Amino acid sequence: MSLVNVIPCRALLFDMDGLMVDSEPLWLEVERDFARGRGGDWTEELAHACIGKGLANTLRVMSEAFGFAVDLERDGAEIIALFMSRVAELRLKPGFEELFEEARGRGIPRALASSSARPLVEAVLVRFGVRERFDAVVTGSCVAHPKPAPDIFLEAARRLGIAPGACVVLEDSLAGVRAGRAAGAHVIAVPEHPATDEMRALADAVVGDLRAARALLAFVDP
Repeated sequence: MSLVNVIPCRALLFDMDGLMVDSEPLWLEVERDFARGRGGDWTEELAHACIGKGLANTLRVMSEAFGFAVDLERDGAEIIALFMSRVAELRLKPGFEELFEEARGRGIPRALASSSARPLVEAVLVRFGVRERFDAVVTGSCVAHPKPAPDIFLEAARRLGIAPGACVVLEDSLAGVRAGRAAGAHVIAVPEHPATDEMRALADAVVGDLRAARALLAFVDP
């Protein structure tokens, strides 16, 4: 889609990993250690291809790439536990706190919409003291289909009581951008890696950070 000057926003739907928190490096380390323990070499390229699609997808890719059997429940719990044990290492992405608090001060509803499992999401929210500042939290545990299906964003909008078309999704991954567009929301992509042609075609805008994203938002008072 073409870049627009301003995007009307009645509600904000935030992704978590790579958008709210700088978690990709830690995910890479945790997943690499898990795969290495089973004889696999988990590369940055493989990890990048799985961004935003949920842990179950990551485990399936590992199984296909390295030929070892996986148990989604058992192995997913192991990876989540490893990640949660290191959650203190995470940092918020630049511009998140300013954008979040300005929206909060203006009475703009805010939801977290992450494909990650609820225990992990809750651990991250508690780590940064923002759990009670979100009006809704929707995780991969809450819906039938993870991103790029629109389920998570549709549920987030439903819980906020705002039509999806009046929401703005903030996402870093192509899977998340696809999900936001499929939900009928406006989408601003804030990728950690160079944007693909598909991401640029789907998103209302592609920007370098959350401060640039804020500059595009026109908050609509409730």
